[in-house]
Amino acid sequence: MRLDSSVPKINPADGGRCGGDGLSFCTAREGAAQFLQGRAGKVLALAEDSAFSALLPAVRLPHTISMLWEGDALPLFAMPEVACVMAAGREEAVRAARFFAAVRRIPCAVFPSEAALGGVFCARGAVPLNGNRLNVPLAPAKVYCDCRMLRDSLAEGYARLMLSRLALFEAKAVGLICHVRFGGAAYEEAFSLTEMRGELSAEEIVRRNARLRILEDEGLPRGEGMALEGSAYSRWRALTALYLAFFGKGRPRRYAVPDYAARAKAANVPYGGLTLPSRQEYALRALRLERARGELLAELRSIAGRKSAYERVLRMYGAHLPQTIGRTVLRTLPERADGGLSAVIRDFGLLDFE
Repeated sequence: MRLDSSVPKINPADGGRCGGDGLSFCTAREGAAQFLQGRAGKVLALAEDSAFSALLPAVRLPHTISMLWEGDALPLFAMPEVACVMAAGREEAVRAARFFAAVRRIPCAVFPSEAALGGVFCARGAVPLNGNRLNVPLAPAKVYCDCRMLRDSLAEGYARLMLSRLALFEAKAVGLICHVRFGGAAYEEAFSLTEMRGELSAEEIVRRNARLRILEDEGLPRGEGMALEGSAYSRWRALTALYLAFFGKGRPRRYAVPDYAARAKAANVPYGGLTLPSRQEYALRALRLERARGELLAELRSIAGRKSAYERVLRMYGAHLPQTIGRTVLRTLPERADGGLSAVIRDFGLLDFE
């Protein structure tokens, strides 16, 4: 895989640190050695099955306590007192280790196995604890990226960039139709990070995702695609198709009022928590839609026009593309992502399909 000239070269004298984004690109063994250098006391090494081998050199140290991640953070607190914690694996394991570090007030290092870097930079996150999912504060962590660990997730990381670009379009569309503020410096930076037209190096995929996760934690819209399940590519494809149909042919159904109560019940969300437009706001949105339709449709077609190029890149990374999201899942998206573009489409009476 090629390395873009825009990616800084790794400086071994700097411990493998790459650029100013807080990421260190090195092997897990090198990262663990750097993190543990000069530290005294016991170390907790938390890892998923698939990532456990990456921490083996550290696990074999006499002062290391190893633990396999089994889906609940409670057993972490049954461990003996430790001076620091390391975690290797996917988002949930990373968040659990950072939560443990926050409670114990100890240093933390993470070795993510997902190129999208979910759970690595957020200040708070959902952690399973004693059978419940709690939104808890997370400690900052040293981040070591081993490209061998990340290899199998590069397609998902690239597709997550695609989904982030679609989230920026969604924010603009909602802003123009509902007359809410969008844009700004973070929006422009995210726009440049997600304007891919071909292959990226492994390091560049990770670095772009890292910056986007930081911007999202600071308030950049994540997009309603994050409320859907499935691969990032399948979510991108489903939402792109929905948006194209809406801006290409969708016309507000003036006398069609969605059954909001039934929709909330189907989505298993409180009816009272839905944000619904007044009659006057509905009329204004219909006018704004017609004014902005041409501009938004042109931008959306530009995004959708890269589908073939994107798919070639995803296949190169090993992705299996025939993945779809059912219409019934999209049908309840407006209630699960209140304030998103699908909610606007719903309010126009255009999502009441069977």
